[in-house]
Amino acid sequence: MSDDRDDFDLDRLLTRAAAAPAAPSDALMERVLADALALQPKPHAASAPAPAAARPAVPPPRRGFWEALTEAFGGRGVLAGLGAAAVLGLYVGYVDPGGLMADRLMPTETGGLELMPAAELFLTGG
Repeated sequence: MSDDRDDFDLDRLLTRAAAAPAAPSDALMERVLADALALQPKPHAASAPAPAAARPAVPPPRRGFWEALTEAFGGRGVLAGLGAAAVLGLYVGYVDPGGLMADRLMPTETGGLELMPAAELFLTGG
């Protein structure tokens, strides 16, 4: 019974708090803005850009073939992983590690296991 009363008091307190939102004081806002302005970089007079009429029109740099290929695959890391997997595939295909592949990864002996014992019934003619 006391839990229901506590929940009701808490709900009433939260409803009252939501009805009157707290606004920051003017002094706090002035201090925050003063700190923000102090941290902003100051513009240099010597580094001001020239007017648009005085600047020559420069086309954007062209992307090269390798940059476009790298971007198409998703970045340098993806392209490096793909290259490493391709080199490993070529190596395994060329070297043909028979002992490793035959014994552990791809056993070829079935040990007398007959997968379709009744298949001969369907293959007989007549």
